[in-house]
Amino acid sequence: MRFDERFALIRPLEQMEIALVRGAIADPALVDAHEEAVLRTALSLARLYKVRGTAGRDIGVGAWLAPFREEMERRLKPVLLPARGRIARTELLPHLKELKDRTLRTRDDLLGRLKDRVTFEAVDQELRHKALVLVAGGGGGTGYVYIGVMSLLDEYGLKPKLLCGTSIGAVLALFRSRLPRFDQDEIVNIVRTLSWRKLFRVISTENRYGLPAALRLFLRAGIGRWFGTDREGAEAVRLRDLPIKTIITVSGIRKGKLPHPVEFYEGLFSLPRRALRDPIGVAKSVQATFGALAELFTRPEIMVKLHLGADDVTSEWDALDAAGFSCALPGVIHYDVLRADSRMRELIETEMESHRISRFVDGGMVDNLPCRAAWRAVHRGQIGTRNAFILALNGFAAKLSQPLWLPLTRLAEANVGPNRPYAHLVHDFSRTLSPLALVPSLQDLSVALELGRTQLTPEVPFLTRMLAPLPRLDSHR
Repeated sequence: MRFDERFALIRPLEQMEIALVRGAIADPALVDAHEEAVLRTALSLARLYKVRGTAGRDIGVGAWLAPFREEMERRLKPVLLPARGRIARTELLPHLKELKDRTLRTRDDLLGRLKDRVTFEAVDQELRHKALVLVAGGGGGTGYVYIGVMSLLDEYGLKPKLLCGTSIGAVLALFRSRLPRFDQDEIVNIVRTLSWRKLFRVISTENRYGLPAALRLFLRAGIGRWFGTDREGAEAVRLRDLPIKTIITVSGIRKGKLPHPVEFYEGLFSLPRRALRDPIGVAKSVQATFGALAELFTRPEIMVKLHLGADDVTSEWDALDAAGFSCALPGVIHYDVLRADSRMRELIETEMESHRISRFVDGGMVDNLPCRAAWRAVHRGQIGTRNAFILALNGFAAKLSQPLWLPLTRLAEANVGPNRPYAHLVHDFSRTLSPLALVPSLQDLSVALELGRTQLTPEVPFLTRMLAPLPRLDSHR
């Protein structure tokens, strides 16, 4: 079955579970813990279509569970997704006892059918435990609020099993994924060591794989020491080496489809070196590039969407190179691999040839909030479970408080919109740092952390309840 067909089957069942949990938070008398476990376990079983077998391979069970899935949707959808918008306990009660018996019987019949091929623990994991997937969108300095969110999630014991990021979201995803535990102090200390001089240079260099631009990004010089690039002979951290699986979005420009000569983009963003610290001046200069950027945003035939780390081949990429290309905004920021590194060059050229592309640029051009890529990774079995909750963080949402950026945020929304249905919660941040705060001061960083924590805090009861393991059902209660 194709992924879009699978999504169409699963999504209504996920919406029912979300509606139940939100309804129970709003009205604690709606269901007790046992009743909630019955309903949510039934919905988890109805969504199940593959389970990891004892031989390490996924075993398809979707066809066998189809009658149960259809019954659950027929019975529960009118109750959990009522037209009037509010769930009534009186309409839930008639289903609960029979639903529990039906769910346990179906689960046990499934285990009996797959005897010696699937363990009880494997099925139980899919039914009772939900993994957190974190999607971090692009948007320059707006993304620093994500660090506050990561700190808040960790405080409540919510640790991601998968991270998907674009542009600044990709860089921050790398910092979250480089260690199994989260250490806000470490990330703050890393950011404190950054400077414009370390990260960006207004110099003319060769361009081999990236599109030329006014500012050259030297990501390895800025943060390479934390990813194994500061010691001679040391191997750089690859995407596959990260303790938490990470996927990074990059855009590719199809061969022969670039609207202007390559040299056009180097002069597109004109800014004197001394003006780098002038936010209004930089914003106006970026605005001048909107016409050329709009050509790339709005003409899908020009661009290719790439998700590095989503397969075995691109998982071999150096993590910093993947993030660097994801940050390379056409005309504004250029990233390239110009060092003598035959392994990375071979990987890059293989990817370019495979997709018939001529240059890599900012992932935000095609996928600024890669929720669909996260959903596909989950349902390809890449995190060991298909029962996941996708939380998407969108720092680059349109804000009236940042009017200079409205044209670009609206362009980005063109590819964000189709991604929204694949997340279980999209948080659009109304307050962030400026997109230009790429190298924030310690004071600005503290503000960003607090903004991230404060704005997501109202969702903590919902997140903790969705991600808490469900009580195990048994036939004696």
